[in-house]
Amino acid sequence: GPGGYGPGGYGMGPGMMGGYGPGGYGPGGYGMGPGMMGGYGGYGGLNLTDEQRAKIDAIQQEASRKQWDLMGKTHEQMSALMLDARKRVDAVLTKEQREQLSRGWRGR
Repeated sequence: GPGGYGPGGYGMGPGMMGGYGPGGYGPGGYGMGPGMMGGYGGYGGLNLTDEQRAKIDAIQQEASRKQWDLMGKTHEQMSALMLDARKRVDAVLTKEQREQLSRGWRGR
């Protein structure tokens, strides 16, 4: 979705991190779109020199890489939290309830 991050979106809902939407970041692409920094954002009307454009590009690419790295780390922590929560819920359920839940997951 718009402003989305990354390949496939880590299974998050629409508008969260799904897909390479406008303004989205992906590995190797930095696919910056309208409304982000693509097309030099608000700098387009400033009659930038080639040197200024190159410097702005480098700044934006560095920021994109850092943001992508941060998103990856955040995703890992979120996955660990969700796995921990699932294990804790499983501990509350009876064996029959866990089997029923497991069958329901496989049916999707």
